[in-house]
Amino acid sequence: MGPKQLAEVVWALAQLQVVPDVGFLDALAAQILAKLPGFTAEQLASSLGALATLGYVPGTPLLEAAAGALGRNLGLFSPRHACQAMWAFARMEFRPPAALLDAVLQMLSEALPSFTGEQLHQLTWAYAQFGHPPPPQMLQAMLTQAEACIGSLPPASLGPLLGGLIRLGVGPPGGLLAAAAELAVTNMGSSSPAALVELLQVYARLKFHPGVTLLHSAAQHIASKLSQASAAAAAGSSTPPAHRLPAAAITSLLQSYATLAYAPPKALLQQLRQQLQPQVAEADPSALASALWCFCLFKDLSPELWNGAMGLLAQPAVAGGMTPGALSQLYQAYLMICKNPDGASLFTIPPQLILTAWQAFKAAQEAAVAAPPSDLIQDVARCLASLGIPYALNMVSEDGLLALKLALPERRVAIEVFEAGCFCANQQQPLGETVMRIQLLQACQWQPVTVPYYEWLPLGSDTLKQAYLRNMLGLPGPQ
Repeated sequence: MGPKQLAEVVWALAQLQVVPDVGFLDALAAQILAKLPGFTAEQLASSLGALATLGYVPGTPLLEAAAGALGRNLGLFSPRHACQAMWAFARMEFRPPAALLDAVLQMLSEALPSFTGEQLHQLTWAYAQFGHPPPPQMLQAMLTQAEACIGSLPPASLGPLLGGLIRLGVGPPGGLLAAAAELAVTNMGSSSPAALVELLQVYARLKFHPGVTLLHSAAQHIASKLSQASAAAAAGSSTPPAHRLPAAAITSLLQSYATLAYAPPKALLQQLRQQLQPQVAEADPSALASALWCFCLFKDLSPELWNGAMGLLAQPAVAGGMTPGALSQLYQAYLMICKNPDGASLFTIPPQLILTAWQAFKAAQEAAVAAPPSDLIQDVARCLASLGIPYALNMVSEDGLLALKLALPERRVAIEVFEAGCFCANQQQPLGETVMRIQLLQACQWQPVTVPYYEWLPLGSDTLKQAYLRNMLGLPGPQ
């Protein structure tokens, strides 16, 4: 076969989503390498994109030769084909030389205003994968073009585009994030679970609430796809369950919903739990510990999942490699289990693992107590003093479990002054860690009294602030 026929064959396989055996693809790649000098720019870009779509990674000689051909003939590549080639290299985890990456950026900079959404997604995601940010001026132009062409993106490209911009150091503005959420809802029927997982991960990373409509419809859609996969597996289908989620996707989805403090429907939580349990050994230990915390936040942690996870996490080598944040979350989940005497006996508690988790949790509490109170906390404390109410700043509860930035120990009241960082970036929706904080206080028999910044700051005068505190604490008004 000549270059034209080779390009047509590999393109057709990708379009039909037919993945031949590796031997066939190896032979195809060998022919492409042998006849590479005869490939046009379009044929080369199309072939690379098709191989990447098939999930095939050819040998380094072909990739290096293709990068060399691209560099020598860059002027013959249209912006579309240059973006496609860069995306293919990134998908195949091949990083072209920095000089070529810069040359492609220079060639594409003037064409950016005419980019389609798909071209922009390919370029943005590829350079994020390469760890090669474009110049600041071009990054700004890419962001501007993203706002202009977001409506033309297919569902699978929304997450990679937004995530790519973030990794390149560009924070997508709220308008772009809101438009992406609206588009995702509109195209929900054609979205894959994997695409939705990636998109929700972006919103969680930015702590930007995309709206209940997206969160709920995504949960329902993913649950439906997982049900279809389970039904196909039960029927003995020979087709691989395309909608079965790997452990990394399950833990990511749980973390996204938990970060935004949105509890998915029980049906989806059950499906995620059932799919995660047999994959515990394949999960990243820190992500697995975080997933247990998520289920705990949603009040849906089962002994079966916890006990299965303990088999992995309790191994000394595994526990020693977990992040402090994950260990702290694990201890929080353990605390919530212990505070529920009805079911605590069903959970396996490995002593050494819990000790390691406790040390991480304790370090976080000590750091919180060591930090000076914020201006907002000090203002609330000042108004408590003006009311003659005894209070304590930066104390630790008598059981040594919880750091209390502001408390009324005699009343066993924790004054939780929630500042802007405790909420989503775009609305007054508490984050998952904020909600868990309240749950932990209640479980430890402390009464949480919340003072959100958006309620306190507008009060202005001390008279109004004192009245606010009296109301929150259930105290009578001045005589």
